Amino acid sequence: MAGVGFELKKLFHRRGGYMNTLGAFATTAAVTEGPMVLCIVMLFATRLLMGLAGTGYGDQETYLITTTYIMIFSLILSNTFLMFVDRFISDCVYEEHKERILPSFFSVVAWLLVMGALVAGVYLLLLDVPLLHKVLNFLQFETMLVVWVQVAYLSAIKKYLKVLVGFLASALLGIGGAGLLMLIGVPPLTAAFLGGAAGYLLMMIIYLQELVTFYPMGPLSLVVLFPYLDSYKSLVATGLFSAFALFGHNFVYWFSPWRTTVIDNMVYCMKYDVACFWASLTILPYLVVFVVALEVNFYKAYRTYFDTILYGGTLEDIRLENKNLGRALFRELAHVFELQFFVELLCITFLGNILQNTAFDLEMISIFRFLCVGYCFFALVKSLVILFLYFDERRGALLLSGLFCALSVLFSILVMPLGIEWYGVGFLLAGVVCSIVGVWGLHRYLGRLEYQVFCRQPLFYEEPQGVFKRLADLVNEEERRVSVVHRYKTRGRHDA
Repeated sequence: MAGVGFELKKLFHRRGGYMNTLGAFATTAAVTEGPMVLCIVMLFATRLLMGLAGTGYGDQETYLITTTYIMIFSLILSNTFLMFVDRFISDCVYEEHKERILPSFFSVVAWLLVMGALVAGVYLLLLDVPLLHKVLNFLQFETMLVVWVQVAYLSAIKKYLKVLVGFLASALLGIGGAGLLMLIGVPPLTAAFLGGAAGYLLMMIIYLQELVTFYPMGPLSLVVLFPYLDSYKSLVATGLFSAFALFGHNFVYWFSPWRTTVIDNMVYCMKYDVACFWASLTILPYLVVFVVALEVNFYKAYRTYFDTILYGGTLEDIRLENKNLGRALFRELAHVFELQFFVELLCITFLGNILQNTAFDLEMISIFRFLCVGYCFFALVKSLVILFLYFDERRGALLLSGLFCALSVLFSILVMPLGIEWYGVGFLLAGVVCSIVGVWGLHRYLGRLEYQVFCRQPLFYEEPQGVFKRLADLVNEEERRVSVVHRYKTRGRHDA
């Protein structure tokens, strides 16, 4: 999350020994992973309330899978644009055009709501569920689209604690509201959907109030981001690949012989998805430590290198700092990966045994162990994509995220005939291959960093004149024409 690094630098630079370091790591964990943990708590707490209210397993499963569908597909759709939006926000802040930021938020939200309405509307029409449930699911899906975008805009202004507070308020309202509705006699499944929709609606309102208060309002336009798309459309594809890569292997096994049909047109693979859920939680330490390593340790070498360029360093000085930058980057990356690999070994050994004594069978344990290692490499690939974007190497980030997305789906399909106990191997192989490719690509890029900095930049900047820029110009011209006609008619009526 953008902005957390500034607070981390303050925390790590304070005096206080181990307690201060522990506090910095705790802050990182709360900010980066707190919202996800709260979502999980909300989901399982609401399901527990349904069980206490005497709800059958079928309705509990319907609630769990429906909510999971909403989270997954809203994240995929919104994440398609979030990397692009992050770049737009950062450029607006750098160029001191903050009045463009809030209009861009409303523009992104408007387009996402339209696309989301088409996707969710068609899918919900295919489901044989009560109309009230369709309306509540549709409302929650559209609200989640807005929330994912709001988080990006809030993190850009370092309002990450506000993000955490919003998730906490949403979880309390969702759980408490659902429990209260069950107490007064509302059917538990309907109460759970109402509580979830109300909770996320409250979160959206909290975030919207913060955004409107902080950002200045400029002229509203649905095409304010269009000219930017011509320069940074690769970030849209990178965002789509990054989100789809996280769930693509799950989608493959939703069509396997082991799939479970909740209701018509709603399926999942229980053995794979449950093992996948627990395996994905094991990379939380990696994500926390990586943020610290990137924002606190690697950033020093990164800043020193570019300061040497900007403030008159010789070519020899620049090359020396390049070597220091490379050593710092790969040292921190290796340190984080080694730590996470050790965590995965512990999870495979101890957590796997604990799960085996609860509800996991031998097939799920086998999948869980493969996926633990697979998510370790997935986290490394995710880190490499972020590092490519750190150097503005958008092509490298696009190729790596696209390769992982394709290979995770392809390898998952190829291992399916081997039997369910091999289902996690495809995701693992994709992570290994893409990690090797990504490390090699980043090392090669750093070896040619002076060329990238000095020779690939244009001598004179020319604004791209692509199809999106031309479309935006047409729309803006039409808006100006309509505005002139409207003023003319208004003045004519006034004169008359």
